[in-house]
Formats: sequence, structure tokens, C-alpha cells
Amino acid sequence: MGGQKAAILAAVALVIACAAPATADVNVTALCLLVSNGNYVASQSDCSTYYQCQGASFTALSCPQGYYFDKNAQQCTASVPSTCTSNADPCQGKAVGTFAASSSSCGGYYYCGASGAVAGSCPAGENFNPTTMACVYQNSYPCTESSGSDSGESFTLNLCNLVSNGVYFGSPSNCNGWNFCQDNVLHSGSCGAGLVFNVQASNCGYQMDSSCAQVTNDPSLTGVSAPTTCSSAGSIIAATACNQYYQCSAGNYQLMTCPSGYYYDTISMACVTRMQARNNCDRCVGTTATFVNAYSTTNCSDYLYCVNGVQKGVESCPINYYFNEISGSCVNGVEPTFHCCNPTESDGASSTATTTSSGSTSSGSTSSVTPSVTPSVTPSATPSVTPSVTTSTTTKK
Repeated sequence: MGGQKAAILAAVALVIACAAPATADVNVTALCLLVSNGNYVASQSDCSTYYQCQGASFTALSCPQGYYFDKNAQQCTASVPSTCTSNADPCQGKAVGTFAASSSSCGGYYYCGASGAVAGSCPAGENFNPTTMACVYQNSYPCTESSGSDSGESFTLNLCNLVSNGVYFGSPSNCNGWNFCQDNVLHSGSCGAGLVFNVQASNCGYQMDSSCAQVTNDPSLTGVSAPTTCSSAGSIIAATACNQYYQCSAGNYQLMTCPSGYYYDTISMACVTRMQARNNCDRCVGTTATFVNAYSTTNCSDYLYCVNGVQKGVESCPINYYFNEISGSCVNGVEPTFHCCNPTESDGASSTATTTSSGSTSSGSTSSVTPSVTPSVTPSATPSVTPSVTTSTTTKK
């Protein structure tokens, strides 16, 4: 997609198994030294946990069951903030089909699928915007990054996932630096000549009035994640989205999308029709159908329940019935020869019978069963393309 905005369509996470961003646990003591006394900061590891800062000390607190800490409201709320993440369960409290931001990577996120959280990463040059749940150009959603550890391994952290919007706070790397979060976007600046940033007063002042204790150079606050690099030009790896894949270009994996109606086949490494695609991926993506065949290497008895292109559940046909997504029904005695669920056969209709949408056949004796849905389902909206965000440079006097 090089150079083009990539909206995260049809609720799919993009996994690069060979190049996952590294994660660092935040040093809460170092984080609290950046904010004035009494401020609350969010936890990187749990959406219901937060910390009250008092200089180099902090008190760990927890919201009541079913409530989550909102860093901007500075209190516990019943709804899950878009910026909260949980290392144990990134999708804690979030609906299936939505996304959760990664607090350890500017371009990282999690897709909250029916089977749990799936880690993903935006294409090179883009960051994940947790408010609109889309990948956007880095200049539309900046995430300040600076080099970290001496070992070469480094991390990314958007401090605005943890610190409240509208609060000036210190820099962990220099005395006169300051930071400010606006709409969860980090803005950084420096005090004038001869001045340093006073964390407790949240303004610039003379050196004698500030201890500059905020400068810890803690790697969990200053590091960045390594880029998702590759060395073999033209090499391809699959994405979790059935209609997408990654292709190596100029040393980086670039996200590519198949033409409309086509899906990536991991065997032929080409875009093919849905039923030909041998790919253990989210097969609800890009479909308006309610039921589609589930991926399988053995048989076609399982199917997925989809709402607005998002997987909501997995069901099975009765014994001796097989699901045929062309007719949208379970068919007795006739197993479709789709590559997606019967990879040893050639793609197409069965040689013994061809089912129609009504369940009738042109030869042989078969019957069909309309799939039933057992889970309770709440449809969710598909994320849309993120509009441009205009930011301005601020100088704090």
C-alpha cells in the first residue's frame, strides 16, 4: 500500500509473526517523576489498575469490578477507554470486532476477535489511532520516538496512553524538555534559554526552583520498537485478514490487499476466490454473507457466523451434513470440494450433486438444513477511514 492510508477494514488484525514489536514494562516510579503530585496515571498491564503519583512514590489502585480507569476523566468509568490496554487481556471489556491500542508500540494494536485478542501492526510509516481505530500516516497521529538501549533492542511507548490529556509533564531525558497530550497525541517542546521544566508547577522556571528529578533516562520511557524489516525482496507472508498479505519491499514488509472479492492463498501465494483460498484466517472479512465455510484441512462441516464482515461465532452442521457457502446451508451427504475446507480436492461443486439456494439438487438425493445461530450477537460497526488530523507546534514559555 506504500504511501497510501490504510484503514483497518472489516475488523481484522494484521499479524507479522516473524517481526512482532518488542514490549517493555513501564517503570512506574520513573513515570510518576514526570507528573505533578496527586496525578493519576494508567497502568500498561491492566485496564482496571491505575497509580496515584507522589514524587518518586506511587500507590497502586484498582477500580471496582466491571469498571475501568479513564486517564482523561481521572476516575473509574463503566466504559472501556480506547487507549487502555491489558498485557494479560488486551481486549478486556471490549466488544468482539473492535480494536485495542498497544501501549508498547505506536503502530501496534490488537483485534478483539471471537477467539480472543490478535496482535497486529500498521504498515511501515503509519501509526494506530485508538480513537478512530485505524492506521493513519504518522504525521496525522504523531507518536514521539527516541532511541533507547545500547544493546540495539528498543521499544515504543506513547506516553499519552498513560498520562491525561491537557497536562504538561516532564521529559525523562532532559531537564528543559516538556510534553503535552492533546487528543492522545504527544506534543513535545523545550523551555527557553536558562530555564528548566518544573514538574510540580507544570511550567518553565529557573534551575534553582526545580530538582530536575524527572530525568531518569529510563529505557521503558525513552525507547522505540525496531521496524518490521525483511531482507528478501518480493518475499510474501500472510496477514490475518484473508484478503491481505505482506510483501517485502525496500527492506520493509508492505501491506497489500487483493482485488475485491479475492483472498490470499498461502499455498499458491496468489489472490484467488474465497473458496479456493487455503488460509487459516478471518474468513468473515469482506463478506456480506451471514454464513461462510470455516477453514479446515479435513472436512467442510464447520461454518462461521458473520455480522457486518466480523466473525461472531463458529458452528457445526449436524452429523453427515456439510456446509456449502454457495447455498448458505448444511447439505446432507454432499461435501463441497472447496480448497478452503477440503484442500485435497479441486475447487468447484461436487461431482455427485450441485446444490441450489433452495437446497434442491440436479442429481442424486440430498437435503439441506438452514444454519441456526446460537450465540447472542450484537452487530458492530466496521471501522472507517480516519480523517486527517491537523496538529500545531506549541512553544511553552
